[in-house]
Amino acid sequence: MTNKDGAPRIIEYDGFRLFGGPCVKCPPSADPWIFQFCNLPQNRWYVAIDIDWVTDWFNQYGIRELFENFDEAIELISDQHSEKWKDFTEDKIKQIHVQATRIYGLLHARWITQPKGLYSMKKKYESGVFGQCPRVLCNGTNLLPMGTSSTLRKHAVKLFCPKCCDIYKAPKTPTIDGAYFGPAFPHLFLCEFVHFDTSDEFKPFDQKVFGFRVHMTPQSKYRPHISNIQDFDLPQIEDESQVQPPQD
Repeated sequence: MTNKDGAPRIIEYDGFRLFGGPCVKCPPSADPWIFQFCNLPQNRWYVAIDIDWVTDWFNQYGIRELFENFDEAIELISDQHSEKWKDFTEDKIKQIHVQATRIYGLLHARWITQPKGLYSMKKKYESGVFGQCPRVLCNGTNLLPMGTSSTLRKHAVKLFCPKCCDIYKAPKTPTIDGAYFGPAFPHLFLCEFVHFDTSDEFKPFDQKVFGFRVHMTPQSKYRPHISNIQDFDLPQIEDESQVQPPQD
């Protein structure tokens, strides 16, 4: 679709430049949607998903029925807009984009458990983009992102330490839905890259008073860190595009 002056219609929204017309690949007037998504500062934890993998119906199983505009959102993510895009209003395209961000997040949780996704996350892990463990005895071990649920809007993303095996709260800004990383990722990551599993090297702090050990409760191997606080309610995420459920 074009403007009156013949130029392609570009919609600037949520930090994106969205092409508002039919196309079989990303037009020159806008960068690929996935490229734009992963290059936003608040999305630095995400990795790029292969378009062929995104469009494979097998990988979409269980997600399609959650979103009203699923097909259109996949077209937006893959930069393959059908002819019906020429009739979409600007508000409609924005609505599709909001759902596309959520769909990409859910697909991302599956992608990073695949070999190519794991290697992409390995590069980010080695760079320390997810932060370091706050425990002194972990000596700055890099953390891994994880979710405590695969369901949208249950919990914000958490951070797992491969050394002390504890789970920590992630920074408040930006707040990311834990479903976009999923509960299985750290375990599969450490199974694939076993040299990052340093749990055998961890030695919990031995608490003593006047030379005598302080009695520890037998419920856990070692006492959780004070930063290990779980959210059992819906995280307060200001960006509604990441938390609002699809409308029936």
